Amino acid sequence: MIKRLRKNIILVNMLLVGTVILLIISAVCVNNHIMTMRELEHGLNQVIDRKLNDDNNHPPNMEMKDKRDDDRFFVNSFVVVEIDSDGNILNSKSENLTLDDDLLQSCVDEAIQADSNYGEISSESLMFVKKEVFGNTRIAFTDTSAAYSALTGSLFVASGLFLVSLIIVFLISLALSGLAVKPVKTAWEQQKQFVADASHELKTPLTVILANNNIVMSHPDSPVSAEVQWLESTEEEAQHMKKLIDQMLFLAKSDAGTAQIDLSDVDFSSIVEGTSLNFEPIAFEKEVFLDLDIDQNIVLHGNSMQLNQLAHILIDNAVKYSDRQGVVNICLTNKDGKVEFSVNNTGNVISPEDLEHIFDRFYRAEKSRSTKGYGLGLAIAQSIVQSMNGKLTAESNEENGTTFTAEFRMNTKVNH
Repeated sequence: MIKRLRKNIILVNMLLVGTVILLIISAVCVNNHIMTMRELEHGLNQVIDRKLNDDNNHPPNMEMKDKRDDDRFFVNSFVVVEIDSDGNILNSKSENLTLDDDLLQSCVDEAIQADSNYGEISSESLMFVKKEVFGNTRIAFTDTSAAYSALTGSLFVASGLFLVSLIIVFLISLALSGLAVKPVKTAWEQQKQFVADASHELKTPLTVILANNNIVMSHPDSPVSAEVQWLESTEEEAQHMKKLIDQMLFLAKSDAGTAQIDLSDVDFSSIVEGTSLNFEPIAFEKEVFLDLDIDQNIVLHGNSMQLNQLAHILIDNAVKYSDRQGVVNICLTNKDGKVEFSVNNTGNVISPEDLEHIFDRFYRAEKSRSTKGYGLGLAIAQSIVQSMNGKLTAESNEENGTTFTAEFRMNTKVNH
Protein backbone atom coordinates (compact mmCIF):
# COMPACT_ATOMS: atom_id res chain seq x y z
CA MET A 1 0.00 0.00 0.00
CA ILE A 2 2.73 2.47 0.97
CA LYS A 3 4.78 1.69 -2.15
CA ARG A 4 1.72 2.07 -4.36
CA LEU A 5 0.84 5.37 -2.69
CA ARG A 6 4.38 6.62 -3.17
CA LYS A 7 4.35 5.61 -6.85
CA ASN A 8 1.04 7.43 -7.34
CA ILE A 9 2.42 10.59 -5.72
CA ILE A 10 5.49 10.50 -7.96
CA LEU A 11 3.38 9.82 -11.07
CA VAL A 12 0.88 12.60 -10.37
CA ASN A 13 3.64 15.05 -9.48
CA MET A 14 5.59 14.25 -12.64
CA LEU A 15 2.47 14.52 -14.81
CA LEU A 16 1.50 17.89 -13.38
CA VAL A 17 4.97 19.43 -13.30
CA GLY A 18 5.96 17.79 -16.61
CA THR A 19 2.84 19.20 -18.29
CA VAL A 20 3.58 22.69 -16.99
CA ILE A 21 7.24 22.49 -18.12
CA LEU A 22 6.18 21.14 -21.54
CA LEU A 23 3.65 23.95 -22.01
CA ILE A 24 6.19 26.60 -21.00
CA ILE A 25 8.93 25.22 -23.30
CA SER A 26 6.47 24.81 -26.17
CA ALA A 27 5.16 28.35 -25.68
CA VAL A 28 8.71 29.75 -25.71
CA CYS A 29 9.64 27.85 -28.89
CA VAL A 30 6.45 28.81 -30.72
CA ASN A 31 6.72 32.43 -29.60
CA ASN A 32 10.35 32.61 -30.80
CA HIS A 33 9.34 31.17 -34.18
CA ILE A 34 6.46 33.62 -34.54
CA MET A 35 8.77 36.52 -33.69
CA THR A 36 11.29 35.29 -36.28
CA MET A 37 8.61 35.08 -38.98
CA ARG A 38 7.38 38.55 -38.08
CA GLU A 39 10.92 39.87 -38.36
CA LEU A 40 11.19 38.31 -41.82
CA GLU A 41 7.89 39.86 -42.83
CA HIS A 42 9.00 43.24 -41.57
CA GLY A 43 12.31 42.83 -43.37
CA LEU A 44 10.57 42.05 -46.68
CA ASN A 45 8.46 45.18 -46.31
CA GLN A 46 11.68 47.14 -45.89
CA VAL A 47 13.15 45.45 -48.99
CA ILE A 48 10.18 46.61 -51.05
CA ASP A 49 10.38 50.14 -49.63
CA ARG A 50 14.11 50.37 -50.24
CA LYS A 51 13.83 49.19 -53.80
CA LEU A 52 11.11 51.73 -54.35
CA ASN A 53 13.41 54.50 -53.12
CA ASP A 54 16.34 53.20 -55.19
CA ASP A 55 14.30 52.80 -58.39
CA ASN A 56 12.78 56.28 -58.17
CA ASN A 57 16.17 57.88 -57.55
CA HIS A 58 15.12 59.39 -54.29
CA PRO A 59 18.24 59.04 -52.19
CA PRO A 60 17.23 58.81 -48.61
CA ASN A 61 18.11 61.64 -46.31
CA MET A 62 20.60 61.20 -43.50
CA GLU A 63 17.90 60.40 -41.01
CA MET A 64 16.50 57.64 -43.23
CA LYS A 65 20.00 56.28 -43.86
CA ASP A 66 20.77 56.10 -40.16
CA LYS A 67 17.47 54.40 -39.60
CA ARG A 68 18.31 51.79 -42.25
CA ASP A 69 21.76 51.15 -40.85
CA ASP A 70 20.36 50.55 -37.39
CA ASP A 71 17.40 48.48 -38.57
CA ARG A 72 17.57 45.04 -37.05
CA PHE A 73 14.91 43.47 -39.28
CA PHE A 74 16.52 43.87 -42.68
CA VAL A 75 16.82 40.54 -44.54
CA ASN A 76 20.11 39.74 -46.28
CA SER A 77 18.78 37.29 -48.86
CA PHE A 78 15.77 38.10 -51.02
CA VAL A 79 14.26 38.30 -54.49
CA VAL A 80 11.97 41.22 -55.28
CA VAL A 81 9.93 41.52 -58.49
CA GLU A 82 7.65 44.13 -59.96
CA ILE A 83 4.66 42.94 -61.99
CA ASP A 84 2.00 44.69 -64.00
CA SER A 85 -1.75 44.31 -63.65
CA ASP A 86 -1.69 41.24 -65.91
CA GLY A 87 0.85 39.44 -63.70
CA ASN A 88 3.78 39.86 -66.04
CA ILE A 89 7.18 40.35 -64.44
CA LEU A 90 8.52 43.75 -65.41
CA ASN A 91 11.80 43.57 -63.54
CA SER A 92 13.40 41.74 -60.66
CA LYS A 93 16.29 42.04 -58.27
CA SER A 94 17.91 39.43 -56.06
CA GLU A 95 20.47 39.38 -53.31
CA ASN A 96 21.96 36.19 -51.87
CA LEU A 97 18.94 34.23 -53.16
CA THR A 98 18.55 32.74 -56.65
CA LEU A 99 15.30 31.48 -58.20
CA ASP A 100 15.17 30.28 -61.80
CA ASP A 101 12.66 31.90 -64.13
CA ASP A 102 10.09 29.10 -64.05
CA LEU A 103 10.20 28.78 -60.26
CA LEU A 104 10.04 32.55 -59.87
CA GLN A 105 7.01 32.79 -62.14
CA SER A 106 5.31 29.96 -60.27
CA CYS A 107 5.94 31.66 -56.93
CA VAL A 108 4.68 34.98 -58.31
CA ASP A 109 1.47 33.36 -59.55
CA GLU A 110 0.86 31.73 -56.16
CA ALA A 111 1.53 34.99 -54.34
CA ILE A 112 -0.86 36.90 -56.64
CA GLN A 113 -3.64 34.37 -56.00
CA ALA A 114 -3.19 34.63 -52.22
CA ASP A 115 -5.83 36.64 -50.41
CA SER A 116 -3.37 38.07 -47.93
CA ASN A 117 -0.45 40.43 -48.59
CA TYR A 118 1.71 38.07 -46.52
CA GLY A 119 2.14 34.33 -46.73
CA GLU A 120 4.34 31.32 -47.24
CA ILE A 121 5.01 28.99 -50.12
CA SER A 122 5.67 25.90 -48.05
CA SER A 123 6.74 23.67 -50.95
CA GLU A 124 9.64 26.00 -51.72
CA SER A 125 10.36 27.17 -48.14
CA LEU A 126 9.69 30.78 -49.15
CA MET A 127 7.92 33.71 -47.55
CA PHE A 128 6.42 36.53 -49.62
CA VAL A 129 5.15 40.03 -49.03
CA LYS A 130 3.32 41.97 -51.77
CA LYS A 131 2.50 45.65 -51.95
CA GLU A 132 0.90 48.00 -54.51
CA VAL A 133 3.35 50.63 -55.82
CA PHE A 134 2.28 53.19 -58.46
CA GLY A 135 -0.25 50.88 -60.12
CA ASN A 136 2.08 47.92 -60.15
CA THR A 137 2.65 45.21 -57.57
CA ARG A 138 5.93 44.58 -55.80
CA ILE A 139 6.48 41.08 -54.39
CA ALA A 140 9.48 40.23 -52.21
CA PHE A 141 10.52 36.67 -51.44
CA THR A 142 12.91 35.33 -48.83
CA ASP A 143 14.04 31.87 -47.72
CA THR A 144 12.48 30.50 -44.50
CA SER A 145 14.73 27.44 -44.23
CA ALA A 146 16.93 29.11 -41.62
CA ALA A 147 13.89 30.04 -39.54
CA TYR A 148 12.54 26.50 -39.56
CA SER A 149 16.01 25.08 -38.93
CA ALA A 150 16.22 27.37 -35.91
CA LEU A 151 12.81 26.11 -34.78
CA THR A 152 13.96 22.51 -35.18
CA GLY A 153 17.11 23.24 -33.21
CA SER A 154 15.07 24.96 -30.50
CA LEU A 155 12.74 21.99 -30.30
CA PHE A 156 15.71 19.61 -30.07
CA VAL A 157 17.27 21.65 -27.25
CA ALA A 158 13.85 21.99 -25.59
CA SER A 159 13.39 18.21 -25.75
CA GLY A 160 16.73 17.74 -24.02
CA LEU A 161 15.83 20.30 -21.38
CA PHE A 162 12.45 18.63 -20.94
CA LEU A 163 14.04 15.21 -20.37
CA VAL A 164 16.57 16.67 -17.94
CA SER A 165 13.74 18.49 -16.16
CA LEU A 166 11.77 15.26 -15.88
CA ILE A 167 14.77 13.51 -14.35
CA ILE A 168 15.20 16.33 -11.84
CA VAL A 169 11.47 16.35 -11.09
CA PHE A 170 11.56 12.58 -10.62
CA LEU A 171 14.43 12.79 -8.14
CA ILE A 172 12.74 15.62 -6.24
CA SER A 173 9.40 13.77 -6.29
CA LEU A 174 11.13 10.63 -5.06
CA ALA A 175 12.56 12.51 -2.08
CA LEU A 176 9.37 14.45 -1.34
CA SER A 177 7.16 11.36 -1.69
CA GLY A 178 9.24 9.69 1.00
CA LEU A 179 8.55 12.61 3.32
CA ALA A 180 4.90 12.77 2.29
CA VAL A 181 4.15 9.11 2.99
CA LYS A 182 6.18 8.99 6.19
CA PRO A 183 3.22 9.96 8.44
CA VAL A 184 0.98 7.59 6.48
CA LYS A 185 3.53 4.81 6.82
CA THR A 186 3.81 5.44 10.55
CA ALA A 187 0.03 5.44 10.94
CA TRP A 188 -0.24 2.27 8.84
CA GLU A 189 2.38 0.48 10.91
CA GLN A 190 0.71 1.61 14.11
CA GLN A 191 -2.65 0.41 12.83
CA LYS A 192 -1.25 -3.00 11.92
CA GLN A 193 0.44 -3.23 15.31
CA PHE A 194 -2.77 -2.11 17.01
CA VAL A 195 -4.81 -4.79 15.26
CA ALA A 196 -2.21 -7.45 16.04
CA ASP A 197 -2.00 -6.46 19.70
CA ALA A 198 -5.78 -6.20 20.05
CA SER A 199 -6.20 -9.63 18.50
CA HIS A 200 -3.62 -11.04 20.89
CA GLU A 201 -5.25 -9.44 23.94
CA LEU A 202 -8.72 -10.64 22.92
CA LYS A 203 -7.51 -14.14 22.11
CA THR A 204 -6.50 -14.93 25.70
CA PRO A 205 -9.88 -14.26 27.39
CA LEU A 206 -11.70 -15.92 24.50
CA THR A 207 -9.59 -19.03 24.93
CA VAL A 208 -10.40 -19.13 28.66
CA ILE A 209 -14.12 -18.57 28.01
CA LEU A 210 -14.24 -21.35 25.43
CA ALA A 211 -12.32 -23.69 27.72
CA ASN A 212 -14.67 -22.94 30.63
CA ASN A 213 -17.66 -23.44 28.40
CA ASN A 214 -16.38 -26.82 27.24
CA ILE A 215 -15.85 -27.91 30.85
CA VAL A 216 -19.38 -26.89 31.81
CA MET A 217 -20.85 -28.60 28.75
CA SER A 218 -18.96 -31.79 29.60
CA HIS A 219 -21.03 -32.05 32.82
CA PRO A 220 -24.60 -31.63 31.55
CA ASP A 221 -26.10 -33.22 34.65
CA SER A 222 -24.17 -31.14 37.21
CA PRO A 223 -26.03 -28.38 39.07
CA VAL A 224 -25.01 -24.74 38.55
CA SER A 225 -23.51 -24.61 42.04
CA ALA A 226 -21.05 -27.32 41.05
CA GLU A 227 -19.84 -25.31 38.04
CA VAL A 228 -19.67 -21.90 39.71
CA GLN A 229 -15.85 -21.82 39.49
CA TRP A 230 -15.95 -21.98 35.69
CA LEU A 231 -18.88 -19.58 35.44
CA GLU A 232 -17.11 -16.99 37.60
CA SER A 233 -13.95 -17.35 35.54
CA THR A 234 -16.01 -16.83 32.38
CA GLU A 235 -17.61 -13.72 33.88
CA GLU A 236 -14.23 -12.29 34.86
CA GLU A 237 -12.75 -12.83 31.39
CA ALA A 238 -15.88 -11.39 29.75
CA GLN A 239 -15.53 -8.26 31.91
CA HIS A 240 -11.88 -7.97 30.87
CA MET A 241 -12.91 -8.20 27.23
CA LYS A 242 -15.58 -5.55 27.73
CA LYS A 243 -13.10 -3.23 29.37
CA LEU A 244 -10.61 -3.73 26.56
CA ILE A 245 -13.24 -3.12 23.88
CA ASP A 246 -14.48 0.01 25.67
CA GLN A 247 -10.95 1.37 25.80
CA MET A 248 -10.36 0.61 22.14
CA LEU A 249 -13.63 2.31 21.18
CA PHE A 250 -12.68 5.37 23.23
CA LEU A 251 -9.36 5.69 21.41
CA ALA A 252 -10.98 5.07 18.02
CA LYS A 253 -13.57 7.81 18.63
CA SER A 254 -10.84 10.15 19.86
CA ASP A 255 -8.82 9.54 16.71
CA ALA A 256 -11.86 10.11 14.50
CA GLY A 257 -12.96 13.18 16.46
CA THR A 258 -16.49 11.76 16.82
CA ALA A 259 -16.58 11.43 20.59
CA GLN A 260 -19.54 13.38 21.94
CA ILE A 261 -18.74 14.82 25.35
CA ASP A 262 -20.54 17.25 27.64
CA LEU A 263 -18.39 20.19 28.63
CA SER A 264 -18.69 22.27 31.76
CA ASP A 265 -16.59 23.98 34.41
CA VAL A 266 -15.19 21.13 36.50
CA ASP A 267 -13.61 21.35 39.96
CA PHE A 268 -10.45 19.43 39.12
CA SER A 269 -9.15 19.79 42.68
CA SER A 270 -12.10 17.79 44.04
CA ILE A 271 -11.66 15.13 41.35
CA VAL A 272 -7.95 14.59 42.08
CA GLU A 273 -8.54 14.59 45.84
CA GLY A 274 -11.47 12.16 45.62
CA THR A 275 -9.61 9.77 43.31
CA SER A 276 -6.60 9.82 45.61
CA LEU A 277 -8.78 8.90 48.61
CA ASN A 278 -10.27 6.00 46.63
CA PHE A 279 -6.78 4.56 46.20
CA GLU A 280 -5.85 4.77 49.87
CA PRO A 281 -7.02 1.19 50.68
CA ILE A 282 -5.03 -0.20 47.73
CA ALA A 283 -1.98 1.85 48.69
CA PHE A 284 -2.32 0.79 52.35
CA GLU A 285 -2.48 -2.87 51.36
CA LYS A 286 0.71 -2.46 49.35
CA GLU A 287 2.33 -0.34 52.08
CA VAL A 288 2.59 2.64 49.75
CA PHE A 289 2.31 6.15 51.20
CA LEU A 290 0.21 8.72 49.29
CA ASP A 291 1.55 12.27 49.67
CA LEU A 292 -0.98 14.88 48.45
CA ASP A 293 -0.21 18.49 47.55
CA ILE A 294 -3.41 19.78 45.96
CA ASP A 295 -4.31 23.45 45.46
CA GLN A 296 -7.98 24.04 46.05
CA ASN A 297 -10.62 25.49 43.69
CA ILE A 298 -8.81 24.72 40.45
CA VAL A 299 -11.51 24.77 37.79
CA LEU A 300 -11.03 23.43 34.25
CA HIS A 301 -13.49 23.62 31.36
CA GLY A 302 -13.87 20.03 30.24
CA ASN A 303 -15.64 16.75 30.89
CA SER A 304 -15.76 15.56 34.51
CA MET A 305 -15.86 11.87 33.56
CA GLN A 306 -12.75 12.13 31.41
CA LEU A 307 -10.85 14.19 33.97
CA ASN A 308 -11.77 11.60 36.60
CA GLN A 309 -10.53 8.87 34.25
CA LEU A 310 -7.27 10.78 33.74
CA ALA A 311 -6.66 11.06 37.49
CA HIS A 312 -7.59 7.40 37.97
CA ILE A 313 -5.18 6.19 35.26
CA LEU A 314 -2.18 8.17 36.50
CA ILE A 315 -2.67 7.41 40.19
CA ASP A 316 -3.47 3.73 39.54
CA ASN A 317 -0.35 3.45 37.39
CA ALA A 318 1.81 5.06 40.11
CA VAL A 319 0.46 2.84 42.91
CA LYS A 320 0.64 -0.29 40.76
CA TYR A 321 4.30 0.17 39.84
CA SER A 322 5.56 1.71 43.04
CA ASP A 323 7.86 -0.44 45.14
CA ARG A 324 6.66 -1.72 48.50
CA GLN A 325 6.85 0.92 51.23
CA GLY A 326 7.37 3.47 48.50
CA VAL A 327 5.88 6.93 48.12
CA VAL A 328 3.42 8.29 45.54
CA ASN A 329 3.42 12.07 45.30
CA ILE A 330 0.24 13.59 43.86
CA CYS A 331 0.56 17.29 43.11
CA LEU A 332 -1.95 19.73 41.59
CA THR A 333 -0.96 23.39 41.25
CA ASN A 334 -2.08 26.53 39.47
CA LYS A 335 0.64 29.01 38.53
CA ASP A 336 -0.25 32.04 36.42
CA GLY A 337 -3.19 30.31 34.77
CA LYS A 338 -1.18 27.16 34.05
CA VAL A 339 -2.53 24.04 35.75
CA GLU A 340 -0.03 21.27 36.40
CA PHE A 341 -1.12 17.82 37.57
CA SER A 342 1.79 15.49 38.32
CA VAL A 343 1.95 11.99 39.81
CA ASN A 344 5.32 10.67 40.95
CA ASN A 345 6.24 7.27 42.32
CA THR A 346 9.39 5.60 43.53
CA GLY A 347 10.37 2.21 42.21
CA ASN A 348 11.97 0.71 39.16
CA VAL A 349 13.12 3.31 36.66
CA ILE A 350 11.71 3.20 33.14
CA SER A 351 14.51 2.88 30.62
CA PRO A 352 14.94 5.61 27.98
CA GLU A 353 14.02 3.09 25.27
CA ASP A 354 10.74 2.25 27.01
CA LEU A 355 10.09 5.91 27.84
CA GLU A 356 9.99 6.78 24.13
CA HIS A 357 7.06 4.39 23.63
CA ILE A 358 5.34 4.78 26.99
CA PHE A 359 2.23 6.36 25.40
CA ASP A 360 2.01 3.85 22.53
CA ARG A 361 -1.04 1.65 22.53
CA PHE A 362 -0.59 -1.85 23.98
CA TYR A 363 2.97 -0.96 24.94
CA ARG A 364 4.03 -1.96 28.45
CA ALA A 365 7.39 -1.08 29.90
CA GLU A 366 9.12 -3.86 31.81
CA LYS A 367 6.99 -6.55 30.24
CA SER A 368 8.27 -9.14 32.70
CA ARG A 369 5.96 -7.66 35.36
CA SER A 370 2.98 -9.78 36.25
CA THR A 371 0.59 -6.83 36.62
CA LYS A 372 -2.66 -7.07 34.73
CA GLY A 373 -3.49 -4.56 32.02
CA TYR A 374 -3.62 -4.00 28.29
CA GLY A 375 -1.21 -1.11 27.88
CA LEU A 376 -3.99 1.30 26.85
CA GLY A 377 -4.28 3.37 30.01
CA LEU A 378 -1.52 5.87 29.28
CA ALA A 379 -2.60 6.14 25.64
CA ILE A 380 -6.10 7.06 26.84
CA ALA A 381 -4.65 9.53 29.35
CA GLN A 382 -2.67 11.23 26.61
CA SER A 383 -5.75 11.38 24.37
CA ILE A 384 -7.76 13.04 27.16
CA VAL A 385 -5.07 15.62 27.84
CA GLN A 386 -4.62 16.41 24.14
CA SER A 387 -8.37 16.81 23.68
CA MET A 388 -8.16 19.65 26.21
CA ASN A 389 -5.22 21.26 24.36
CA GLY A 390 -2.87 20.11 27.12
CA LYS A 391 0.36 18.16 27.17
CA LEU A 392 1.22 14.93 28.96
CA THR A 393 4.89 14.11 29.57
CA ALA A 394 6.83 11.38 31.37
CA GLU A 395 10.19 11.42 33.13
CA SER A 396 12.02 8.63 34.93
CA ASN A 397 15.39 8.54 36.66
CA GLU A 398 17.06 6.99 39.71
CA GLU A 399 17.06 10.23 41.68
CA ASN A 400 13.41 11.31 41.35
CA GLY A 401 11.63 8.14 40.29
CA THR A 402 8.93 8.19 37.61
CA THR A 403 6.76 11.26 37.06
CA PHE A 404 3.81 11.82 34.75
CA THR A 405 2.84 15.46 34.31
CA ALA A 406 -0.28 16.86 32.62
CA GLU A 407 -0.28 20.59 31.84
CA PHE A 408 -3.39 22.64 31.03
CA ARG A 409 -4.34 26.22 30.45
CA MET A 410 -7.32 27.25 32.57
CA ASN A 411 -10.61 27.83 30.74
CA THR A 412 -9.20 26.90 27.36
CA LYS A 413 -11.56 25.61 24.66
CA VAL A 414 -11.68 21.85 24.39
CA ASN A 415 -11.29 19.94 21.12
CA HIS A 416 -14.30 17.72 20.51
